[in-house]
Amino acid sequence: MLLATLLMTAWAADIPTAQQKIDLIQEGKIPRGSQVTFPERELNVYVQAKSKELFAAGVREPRIEVLEGRAVGTALINFVELRHAQAQDLNWILRKLLEGERTVKAEAKIVSANGKARVDLERVEINGSGIQGRALDLLLRAFVLPLYPNAKVGEEFELGYEMESLRLHRGMVRVSMKPAPRRAK
Repeated sequence: MLLATLLMTAWAADIPTAQQKIDLIQEGKIPRGSQVTFPERELNVYVQAKSKELFAAGVREPRIEVLEGRAVGTALINFVELRHAQAQDLNWILRKLLEGERTVKAEAKIVSANGKARVDLERVEINGSGIQGRALDLLLRAFVLPLYPNAKVGEEFELGYEMESLRLHRGMVRVSMKPAPRRAK
């Protein structure tokens, strides 16, 4: 019982850490030229907390694995419940096809430099079956874009907040802030 309490306390203590780092970046309080590191464990605690906040229903057990230049996200998703939580319904055919909880796995390559980034989906699986082409486009339009209308998949976007780059290394993400401007001599 004591061990479980200590583990829960340590787990809960990570929640503000990732959020505090994100807040500091967004508030411009990270010095130019410095780096902020997000360990995978810390990211997972943050993603789990945010998931409960964003998706009251339809998403369980989200998890991120950070690899060299890539990230793999997995979650148990009930697409019908997710759409209901967005106060939207699916047509009968889609509801029958997507009814029930599914294991969803998405693998993306992330490239970043010069204040920009690009996220390319390399593979998406639902219950172990690969999804691509039109089916993947439909899932993105029906489930991702309604929640994140400004999401950029497969195209370059500005990082903002004076970030220079995001680097994914096994088990962590490193955010590099833009360097300080050079002084004229």
